[in-house]
Amino acid sequence: MSSFVIVTTGDLPEAYFLARFLESRAQRLAMLNVVGRPIADQLKVLRRLRRNRGNIYLADLLLARVAHWAGGLVRRPHGHGAFPEVDAAFVRHIRSHHPHIDCTDPHAAHVLDFVRSIEPDYLLLAGAQIIKPELYRLGREGALNRHLGLMPDMRGSDCPIWAFALNQPERSGYSVHRVVEKVDAGELLRRQPVAVRDEPTFGDYMRRLQREGTEAFVDVIDQLLRGRRLLPIPQNGGGRYFPPAGWSTRRRAEQVYESLIERPVASPSLR
Repeated sequence: MSSFVIVTTGDLPEAYFLARFLESRAQRLAMLNVVGRPIADQLKVLRRLRRNRGNIYLADLLLARVAHWAGGLVRRPHGHGAFPEVDAAFVRHIRSHHPHIDCTDPHAAHVLDFVRSIEPDYLLLAGAQIIKPELYRLGREGALNRHLGLMPDMRGSDCPIWAFALNQPERSGYSVHRVVEKVDAGELLRRQPVAVRDEPTFGDYMRRLQREGTEAFVDVIDQLLRGRRLLPIPQNGGGRYFPPAGWSTRRRAEQVYESLIERPVASPSLR
């Protein structure tokens, strides 16, 4: 039996999808849920983005966040979307049958003590914020992350949105990688483009992308549990880091997607 700590933010469904798989394989698991950044930290991030990218970008980003918040008022509950098997009852089940902790700072001393008490073999990041070495190094075998973006070409935030906004849908996909101190720079364990099919909206496509990426993450974990040797691919730099997508970037992505659904883009061959 192996031991895992799943790190997520806001109890995201993909974290419980991983938990569902681990429970089905009778593995030891615990949940670390970040409930939200302190206001001071959020303001610090916004000031840095304003300094690096300007007032227009910041205003566009804030507009996107307001739109996201407004959409959340009518968002469908657990049990819909990319992970229909993760409903409110299943979330309660996991939280009542396995150790869990809610926190605002995943690097706080009591949180690190909680993780140490689990003695994890791996930390699994599922929609988590950037974590520091003092946390991810608590996994005896390290930490793994599923990134929505084809690394090393596309790193950072909202990479599929940027791929479509830049009219480069062939660069939309997912990667599963080891976590290291430099963001999105660890060895690749899986990398796969996800082509446009016939989903009527960009949101539908994004849900399929999220599902396929998380299923690939589960498959990587399954290979590890079976003792199969994975052949990691080192990243040798290059690519581009993308910031959080603002409202205009998201709208451009939707427009490009709408222009493509009548002529799907084939997946390129993997390098």
